[in-house]
Amino acid sequence: MGKSHSKSTFSQWDLDRFSNVTGIPRARVEQLYQEFVASTGKDNQMDKKEFRRLYRELYLSAKTGSDIPAVITEHDLEKLADRVFKAFDSDGTGKLSFEQFVNAYLLLDRRDEPNTAITARDRFSYVLDHHNPTPGFITREHGEQVLDHLNRYYTVDDVSKPVTTTWEQHWSRLDDGSGRVPQEKFVEYVTTSDDYKNNLNRALP
Repeated sequence: MGKSHSKSTFSQWDLDRFSNVTGIPRARVEQLYQEFVASTGKDNQMDKKEFRRLYRELYLSAKTGSDIPAVITEHDLEKLADRVFKAFDSDGTGKLSFEQFVNAYLLLDRRDEPNTAITARDRFSYVLDHHNPTPGFITREHGEQVLDHLNRYYTVDDVSKPVTTTWEQHWSRLDDGSGRVPQEKFVEYVTTSDDYKNNLNRALP
């Protein structure tokens, strides 16, 4: 999220961790990533059409065993792509990197999966680990960027339910005066906050 990254490219670590957090077989994640690389070359940027294709593939791949994949229509995909790009395409280029795509997928794909121990906290921690310039801690600037992305996504279609707490109020509850907070504390706060907990766990699109 944002422009401050501790890692700039998808790696072995990402493949393993993303597979563990989503339950999607590692080989399938790697296959989709290689398809993306082949289609975009060194550009590493996807438009909304490629986003919809990759999202559909991951969505269906996440359903395993005897589960029948839930129907996801073109209208659903178009609506989801519009919301994701509004939240994550901060530069207004009309493109997302693969790294931005997987983080959007982790934060925004909320289906009921009673047979897994994967939680919103696990997904949120992955995103922070991948993009944190100060591993183990969240700075004021980074924390504000993260919540800004969440705010832009979750309020884009529902202005009747705006986030009720300002960033300054959130940060005052977290910061001990050092200008940064332990990442675990930040994750716990956001995933249990009334402003975000329901959104992080609800079904989409």
